[in-house]
Amino acid sequence: MMSQRIGELARHTGIYGVGTIAGGLARAALVPIIARYVPAGEYGKASVVFIFISLLSIVAELGLASSMIRYVNEAAGEDERHQVVSTVLVTSLLVATPILFICLLTADGISTLLLGSSRWTNLILIGLIGGFGNAFLQIGLAFERALARSTRYVVYTVLKGCGALGLSIVLVVLLRKGAFGLVVGNVVPAALLGLFLYWRLLARFSFRLVRRILVGVLDFGGPLVPMNLAMWMLSYSDIYLLRRLVTAGNALSEVGLYQYAHEICLVLVLPITALNLAWPQFIFANYRREDSRETFAKVEVYFALAMIEVATLLSVFADYVIAFVGSRAYGGSTMVIPWLAGSLVFYGLSVLFASGLYLTGRTKVLGTVVAGCAILNVLLNIWLIPILGKTGAAIATLVTDSVLAFVVLALASASYEIPFRIKRTVVACGIAAVIILLSRLVFGSMALRDLVVRVALVTGLTLGLPILLGTTWGEVASLWRMLKPSASKT
Repeated sequence: MMSQRIGELARHTGIYGVGTIAGGLARAALVPIIARYVPAGEYGKASVVFIFISLLSIVAELGLASSMIRYVNEAAGEDERHQVVSTVLVTSLLVATPILFICLLTADGISTLLLGSSRWTNLILIGLIGGFGNAFLQIGLAFERALARSTRYVVYTVLKGCGALGLSIVLVVLLRKGAFGLVVGNVVPAALLGLFLYWRLLARFSFRLVRRILVGVLDFGGPLVPMNLAMWMLSYSDIYLLRRLVTAGNALSEVGLYQYAHEICLVLVLPITALNLAWPQFIFANYRREDSRETFAKVEVYFALAMIEVATLLSVFADYVIAFVGSRAYGGSTMVIPWLAGSLVFYGLSVLFASGLYLTGRTKVLGTVVAGCAILNVLLNIWLIPILGKTGAAIATLVTDSVLAFVVLALASASYEIPFRIKRTVVACGIAAVIILLSRLVFGSMALRDLVVRVALVTGLTLGLPILLGTTWGEVASLWRMLKPSASKT
C-alpha cells in the first residue's frame, strides 16, 4: 500500500534525521557557545575553512557514494555486490592520494586565497585532514544507506557528533582556541571515523578493481562531481564573496554573522539532509510500482507542509531565537534568517523535484542546471552584497534556490512526470511569506502586543496549511501513528 511505503520512507527519514541531528550535535550545541566565546571575526575565519573542507570532500569523493548506492541495489548477486564495493574503495584511494599531495604543496597559497594571509596555513592543513577524512566517511556511510541500514548510520553519526561536541567544547570553551578550536573539534572525529569505516570495508571486501564496474560507477557518479561542485558554489560562494566584497575590516565579522544565521536555520537543514539520505534508495526501490508517481507526489505534500511550517515559525520569531541562544554581538543575524529559511524550503523541494532526472539517468542535465544556478548566484551576490551586505547574500540565495527548484521540476517532468501539487505549494509559500513580512515589518517589536499578533498569525497558518496543500491534519496524524510502530521495530 502507498501509505505503508510512505510510512517506511518516513521511518527511514526519521531515523536518518536522528543520525543527522546527532552528527550535527556539535553545531547545534555550539550555537550558544559560539555566541559567547568566539568573536564574529574568528567564526568567519572558521566558516571559510569549513567551505574549503566541503570542497575537498566533493573532489575526493568523486560521486562514488551515490554510485555505490545505485549499483549495490542493482547488483545481480552477492559476488557482484562485493565487486561494486571493492571497486569503489580502490578508486577513491587512487583519486584522493594525488589531490592530497598537490594541496600539501600549495597550502600557503590556499591560505592567502581564502583567508587573505599565509599566517593561517595551519588551519588549511587541518582542513585537508577534514576534507579527505570526510570523503572516506561518506563512502563508508553510503554502504549502510545502500542497504537501508539506517540504524547503523545513526550509530556512526552519533559517535562522530559526540566526539565533535566534546572536543570542540574543550578547545573552544576551556582552552579558548577560537577558530582553531572549532576547526579541529569538527575535523578530527569525522576523519578518524572515516578512516575506520574505510579500512573496515576494505578488510571485508578486499582490494580489487573490476574494470566493467569501474566504467559504470564513473559513468553514473562522474557527472555528479561537476554538479556537486556547482552545488558547492551555489551553497558557499556567498560566504567567499562576502569576505571579498565587504569592507576589509568588517568582512570576517559579516561572514560570521551570516554563517550564524545559517546555524540557526539548522532546524531546516536537518530534515533536508535526512531526506537526501533516505530518498535515493526509496525512489530506486519503488519507481517500478504502479502507484509510484502518486506516492512520490504525496511525499512532497507532507514535506512541504513540514518545511513551510518550521520556516515560518523560525522567521517570525527570529529575534526571540537569537535572544535565547545567541548574544547581543550576533543580533545582526536576525535580519538574515527569514531569507535563508525561505531558500531552504525551495532547496528541499528541489531534492524531490529532481527525482525524474535521477530515475531516467539524466544526471548530466541536473549538473548543468545546478551549474547555471551557481553562476546566477554569483552574479546576484556581486550585485547585492555591495548594496545590502549579508542581507543581499541571503536574498540572492533565496532567488537562486527558487529558480533551481522550478527549473529542475520542469526538466524532470519532461522525462518522468510526477503529479506534484505545485500550485497549492506556491500558494502556501506565498501566504507564509506575507505572514513573515507582516511579523517582521509591521509587528516587529518585542512588545507584548506584537508578540500576541505574531502568535495569532502563525496559529492561523498552522491550522490552514494542510487545507492549502490538499491534505488534513488527520492524514498527517495517521501517518505518524503508522510510523511509531514501524520505528519501534528498528
